[in-house]
Amino acid sequence: MEEVKNNSENGVENENNKIEKTASIPNFVIEISDPKLNRESNATSENTLNEIDLDIVNNKKNNIEKEVNINEPKKKSKRLYWADCARIFSTVCIIFLHSTGNACEKTLLKRNDLNWIFVCCYNCFTRFGVPMFVLLSGTFILDPSKKFSFKKLFRHNILRLATAFTFWSTINALLNIYVYKKKQPKDFFKLFFVGEEYLWFIFMIIGCYLISPFLRLFSDDMVLSRYFLGLCVFWGSFIPTLTNIFNVYKLTDAKDELNTWVNRWHYHFTLEFIGYYVAGYHIVKHVNIKSVKIRVTLYLLGLMDLVLFTYLTYRQELKNKKRYSKEFRDNYTLTVAFYTIVLFIFFKHEIGRIEFSKRAIKYISKLSSLTFGMYLVHMILKIVLSKYAHIKQEEFLGVKLSAKIGCPIFAITITILSLLISYLLSITPVLKNYVL
Repeated sequence: MEEVKNNSENGVENENNKIEKTASIPNFVIEISDPKLNRESNATSENTLNEIDLDIVNNKKNNIEKEVNINEPKKKSKRLYWADCARIFSTVCIIFLHSTGNACEKTLLKRNDLNWIFVCCYNCFTRFGVPMFVLLSGTFILDPSKKFSFKKLFRHNILRLATAFTFWSTINALLNIYVYKKKQPKDFFKLFFVGEEYLWFIFMIIGCYLISPFLRLFSDDMVLSRYFLGLCVFWGSFIPTLTNIFNVYKLTDAKDELNTWVNRWHYHFTLEFIGYYVAGYHIVKHVNIKSVKIRVTLYLLGLMDLVLFTYLTYRQELKNKKRYSKEFRDNYTLTVAFYTIVLFIFFKHEIGRIEFSKRAIKYISKLSSLTFGMYLVHMILKIVLSKYAHIKQEEFLGVKLSAKIGCPIFAITITILSLLISYLLSITPVLKNYVL
């Protein structure tokens, strides 16, 4: 109250001072000026002074806020833990896919062993693994809000993949020559340069990285991105799917005509995995399905799609008992593409809304960082366990098993050992920076 009173008294004194100053204005000014104009002029002057005072206060306030902002640490972008979960799940499923393998399915088909039905289902359910990896890669590399430089692209992203290939291709070549005894020492450079079949993934991702600077130019433009993805769907999924359908139903003339028509286009720009690569960032940035009903409907359609292409594959292999069929479950087919995209959306919208504890985040982040190493070592483990430990699709430590039980056990064993080896490499100096 005393402060309010003092402020009031000061206000009165200020007003008196203003009156005294006004009274001291020379008489000739008062005589020349119109009284009405004087009042307006005085009011304008006071308003101008008040505005100047207000500007000074605001400027001081802004300067203080700037100083505070400078001193505050910059907020880090929020990590997408649902993407880490998707990466972990995809890695496990890829190992499961390769553990069952088309060789096992072919063997069971030739023997007319009904376990081929279970293995066929395993191979269909896990088909999304590699496309999901590509979706996740595009999610982070194509984000224009993240700083890009060719130095980082080549010295960090591509160099890391190149050194990983060099290391694991060398290991595989040496194993083929000195352990498996499949090749001679003179074949080393050929084995090293080409690499084992599963290492194709590294070449493909490097290819995607190389054209990333161009893709980033329109990744935030919804119209251009969807135009590009439309081309990917038509040329990269629809045409291959149509070709496979003609092949399955022995429509030879239609297949030949389609192939001739496609070849005359000489179109290769939006084929294979590039569609998944661009779609990853586009879905994260531009696809936000708020309606629960729409999401549930989409998930049901994805499940129906999975059942459909599993059934079509089953029917195809049942019809041709000795032929492995991938016409409806290849990486580029519409069926697998739709299944993968729906699963990706599920992770984004459903897993993405989970509030993980700090402990869970610690484990998720660590496991996610080990997934690439798990992928790189799992095929070596598959061969070594099969040849020397009597652990494979129909056997575990010498105990015979049916494939429907043996395949999951085989996959779990490889997954655990892959995780252990990847972890050991992650704590090994030098290697942790270049081979994982």
